[in-house]
Amino acid sequence: LWCGHLARRAAELHVVASTVGVVDLPANVRIHTLNRERGAGRAERWLRLLGHGHRLIRKQRVDGVLAHMVPAYALAAAPWARLRGVPLVLWYTSHGRSGALARANRAINAAATASPESYPASGGRAFVLGHGIDTERFEPSEESPAPNDPPVIGTAGRMTPLKGFDAAIRALALLKAANGRPALLRIAGEPFYPADRAYRDELVQLARSLGVTERVEFLGGLTAPEMPDFYRSLDVFVNWRVAPALDKTGLEALASGTTLVTNNRAYASVLGPFANDFLIDSTPEALAGGIESALSLHPGLRAGMIERLRRVTLEQHSAAGLADRLVELFRALRGGRAPAFPTAAASEPGG
Repeated sequence: LWCGHLARRAAELHVVASTVGVVDLPANVRIHTLNRERGAGRAERWLRLLGHGHRLIRKQRVDGVLAHMVPAYALAAAPWARLRGVPLVLWYTSHGRSGALARANRAINAAATASPESYPASGGRAFVLGHGIDTERFEPSEESPAPNDPPVIGTAGRMTPLKGFDAAIRALALLKAANGRPALLRIAGEPFYPADRAYRDELVQLARSLGVTERVEFLGGLTAPEMPDFYRSLDVFVNWRVAPALDKTGLEALASGTTLVTNNRAYASVLGPFANDFLIDSTPEALAGGIESALSLHPGLRAGMIERLRRVTLEQHSAAGLADRLVELFRALRGGRAPAFPTAAASEPGG
């Protein structure tokens, strides 16, 4: 998605990827693989990454370098970029902090991130550009669907405590206890690590102990093409994070025309005047109250709210808009100008 939009704004785009599969990209995109799909180990991939940096940067075939989410990529490119005076930008949007991020933060010319809360390293060189989601694929149904009966609540993400699936299950049980509302909860996501699998087992046991097993559906990992229909099938989407950072699921839900309830403070600017009702405290009780408020909205008010929030999402977080802002960031760096974007404040001291 990003490659397609960036390619339309560049004479040539080189993409270095750890794994390469079947792709359909514009003719001016050149793909360079690190051969993980052929079984290359970490050492071989690192040597190939350094080699690509030498060929593309040192030989002056590029005007800017963007490292996506992996600080080690920025560190690999840094010597060649510094030698040739090529701007080096790290895209990073997460609350996670590491030694590699601290080192990369010192090596880059600038960082780009989705929200002020999403870049944890300090130094004043991270700029807030918003997310880049596929707002053509994530869009509402052509006809306004009738509310589900019983209502359907959904949440999505990696099966980890960070995403607060347990809070959603507890909120479901509270809704049932408070007013007998027979809501359903659909969880889209799968575990990656042993701790994640243990967490999923805990969630199954939690639903059983709260008497809502039959009302919680674990969908597993959905494919990218399946996600738009997932969002559109819901009455309310829950975006929950233990630590705030602007992840994409809530934005995708809003772009799909689904009401959002979240404890994620990074969504305050997106929700705007609706934050008082749908930006909640980090407790199952507050989540249950936010879901109840969303389900109780008058249909006319709900339609107006969804239209406004979708418009804000498109303006601030579309892939096309992000591509424009990334290009402008590189132009400012190449021209020696201060980028005209807000800076992200680090959540903790860094390098």
